[in-house]
Amino acid sequence: MIKALQRQLIGSLFLIVAPLSTAADWPRSLFNPQPAEGDVIFPMPCGGAMVFRKILIPNQGPLNDYGIVVGGEDADYAYAEHLRPAHIAGSFDQDAKTRYYLIGKYEVNRAQYAALGSQCQPPAEDQRLPQNNLTWLEAMVFADRYSQWLLKNAVDKLPKDGQQSGFLRLPTEVEWEFATRGGLAVPLARFRERVYPMDDEMVRYVWFEGAESANGKPQPIGALKPNPAGLHDVLGNVDEMVFDLYRLNRLDRLHGQPGGFVVRGGNYFTPQAEIRSAQRIEVPFYVKGEPRRAETTGFRLVMTVPVESSREKLRSLRESWNRLGSVAAPEVPSTPVEAIAAKGLEDPVAELGVISDAAQDLNMKHRLRNVQNRLKVTIQERDDQRKLAAKAALRLGAFLCQKMGTDGKWVDAAETLLRQREAAFGIDDPGVRSRRDRLQADRAALTENLLYYAETILGAAAIYDGQVLGEQFEVLKTELTLKNYQSLLGYADTYYRQLAAYRGKPAVRQRAWLDECKALNKK
Repeated sequence: MIKALQRQLIGSLFLIVAPLSTAADWPRSLFNPQPAEGDVIFPMPCGGAMVFRKILIPNQGPLNDYGIVVGGEDADYAYAEHLRPAHIAGSFDQDAKTRYYLIGKYEVNRAQYAALGSQCQPPAEDQRLPQNNLTWLEAMVFADRYSQWLLKNAVDKLPKDGQQSGFLRLPTEVEWEFATRGGLAVPLARFRERVYPMDDEMVRYVWFEGAESANGKPQPIGALKPNPAGLHDVLGNVDEMVFDLYRLNRLDRLHGQPGGFVVRGGNYFTPQAEIRSAQRIEVPFYVKGEPRRAETTGFRLVMTVPVESSREKLRSLRESWNRLGSVAAPEVPSTPVEAIAAKGLEDPVAELGVISDAAQDLNMKHRLRNVQNRLKVTIQERDDQRKLAAKAALRLGAFLCQKMGTDGKWVDAAETLLRQREAAFGIDDPGVRSRRDRLQADRAALTENLLYYAETILGAAAIYDGQVLGEQFEVLKTELTLKNYQSLLGYADTYYRQLAAYRGKPAVRQRAWLDECKALNKK
């Protein structure tokens, strides 16, 4: 099969010759029928263009990535789509705390595919249809030809990481699914839903089977509403080829046997009830001895960059790798007892390395190295879980601070109103007594919630060290910003400052904490 693919690749390279001359610019409807803020547009031959969207991801360092859960909960498709953990990281720096990769806003259409063919064609509206009926390798060749054209004709417009410019390819399954579900634009609680959040009926977002939707044929790109990440037609219309080979699901991981390639998202023959973000279908590379083509299959591209993009990046990667699975240095001791204990702390991973180096027996040396590696993995998994838990604690603290602020302001207003009614009607008035009873219940609820709020501060201070809390606070701020939860940023900052102050001086200041949360509530 590999040799056959190589022959097809070589043949395709001779068949597809990108013209360097350009015709008149295309009408916008041909390449970006629904312009939006944040669109990233790259030129194409023949006066054309292709539009991409940034998929943002929090950045904590060269070897840190963002954990997500992919797949679905449909029992009938569990062998292929069962929930499993995955990780994703961006290719380019957005800022110091955020990275991104680029994914096509629309499926590659016929005009764009033809622009990298043998000759330019006059723009026409029927060329807005997604390019279908091509092989997986032809899609890859298209990405290669377009990458080469951009690097020769528009390299100044490409994003860079270190010394490397971006290039195009098919998306991986995780890149495709993360973007399809809406990425960080979707609240975590809704990320794993069957389809991305829709403010209208599905027919306004997805071309599926039936006369009320696609009516048995592909539709022009960008005619329907986008998903939360600004992507059109990621579900329905034509299913989309991805880079990965198909593998079965083994509960928490993919099975070891690779097969054909994968298509995602469903197409115009998929029933509405079957549309789902987790759908992944295996497709053979060959059918009846010929490369597989289908009218229902198309593709979109991603732009990424090599991982080892510069010598500086490689040095940083090596340093980050050496820190993986190691025991973090203890914080500066704050008491004599802690200082004495700190002297006895050693890194067990490093200690195992010393012992294995000193071992004379080769078999024992290998066994000790295996133990060391397993210990590093275990420690790293523990640290990753600890970071996620710390971020969850900070997020909970932000929500609790917001609720405390709202409830506290409500109680203050109720107390003021009660004093006014007592002055006007007397303390024995039935209406006054009723309000007094409600206020008493509200005060009790606020006191109980304030106690729970204080317990979260004391608990987080006891469990997590300052470095982990600081790192995860920065990640949380990035997430809240990217998810358009800016209203929570002040509460998150207040909770973190209260927590840091308590860690420095363990004094429970419930009333002061409540007043600080109330001060943020403007209503």
